[in-house]
Amino acid sequence: MTKISETTSIDDDDSVWIVYESPPDFPDQYVARRLHLSRPTSDYVVGNTLIEVRSKLPKGLFRIERSDRDDPLIRESWI
Repeated sequence: MTKISETTSIDDDDSVWIVYESPPDFPDQYVARRLHLSRPTSDYVVGNTLIEVRSKLPKGLFRIERSDRDDPLIRESWI
């Protein structure tokens, strides 16, 4: 399942994609949600594996490892 608006662009320097493992609304799946200026948007991608979600993200992003301070469901972020 993928819901990315047509206005989403890799040129958007103000967005970050946060990848979650098994959030309450998509148990047993991975979900990447886009934040713009630190605010949630309606854009997301869903997959059964981390690799599947990564393949659905906009091209040209860079991965950031999770921090020990992150929510336990967060696996990684992409900017």
